[in-house]
Amino acid sequence: MAIKSQKSDTAPMMEARPSDIVQDTDVVVMRYSKQAIMPDLIRAVAGIVLCGGISLVPGVIELLRWIGLGLSILFIVYLVRTILRMKIRIHVSEYGMRLTGMTDGTAFAWPELAGFRLRYFSTRRDGKKGWFELTLTAPGSKIVTESTLDGFDKLLSLARDAAQDNGLMVDDITRTNLMRMDEAETLVRAASRAAR
Repeated sequence: MAIKSQKSDTAPMMEARPSDIVQDTDVVVMRYSKQAIMPDLIRAVAGIVLCGGISLVPGVIELLRWIGLGLSILFIVYLVRTILRMKIRIHVSEYGMRLTGMTDGTAFAWPELAGFRLRYFSTRRDGKKGWFELTLTAPGSKIVTESTLDGFDKLLSLARDAAQDNGLMVDDITRTNLMRMDEAETLVRAASRAAR
């Protein structure tokens, strides 16, 4: 089934705060804010200290020591990944997108978009708190972003329009998550109207 756009001319997507994105003519440069990354840094360091401490305590049973060491390594990988996310910049325009910061850069034009996937990861059993992960692929390119990215809504809107224009098929999970995003936007707009 081809993707359907829910975009309305009267109800634009939620925009990132102007202070969080840098605009240069028609290119928007997006990044992960320090406020979004700081909890991940704290969790990574706390995990390294706690699990590393367990593996170094004398008298701890051998199995527990190896488990602590293994978890410490996972938290170190998580810390490195989080630090790399701080350096990422995503340049987005109506023509395409480019990721810079870790390597020479990955880029593609919207007509080259060949894959569009939106996943939701919950931190609670009720599913009310969590984050979205958007995966966009083109021949030789793959860009993965999370909803903590400043300007994520604008990127999602452009990518969804490009997926529709390119006639891409999306899976049921992506379709469900797009509807969830649209419902969240509707609630935000209703709350802002009620506050006036």
